[in-house]
Amino acid sequence: MLQLCLSWLGMGSLTASPWHLLLLGGASWILARILAWIYAFYDNCSRLRCFPQPPKPSWFWGHLALMKNNEESMQFITHLGHDFHDVHLSWVGPVYPILRLVHPNFIAPLLQASGISQALLSSLLLLLVLLTPTQTNLSRG
Repeated sequence: MLQLCLSWLGMGSLTASPWHLLLLGGASWILARILAWIYAFYDNCSRLRCFPQPPKPSWFWGHLALMKNNEESMQFITHLGHDFHDVHLSWVGPVYPILRLVHPNFIAPLLQASGISQALLSSLLLLLVLLTPTQTNLSRG
């Protein structure tokens, strides 16, 4: 089996097999992927800092404790739409942001964008149709 000399690294007469070098390369690749993911997450968070958000009760759960599956939670989301007039940010856990567009002036440029796919547009419109009657009914009562 081919042995490679590591004396140029200052390790004396130690030798490494190709398997050791492959393991070192794989570990370096995994570390580079983890660091790239961390930087992408940091970059995403720094871009989202300009949007207003309600105070988070927990650093780990984010706004998840505020969002429940009942009528009071729907009224709370409607109230957030009135407090943060155009757009606001909610976090579901530490790594999943939800940007809520409330005002139609912010939704219109998104729908008129040329790079948006037809499937994404139809799912977004369906979501808007499903959410709009609930929020207007809750805001009246």
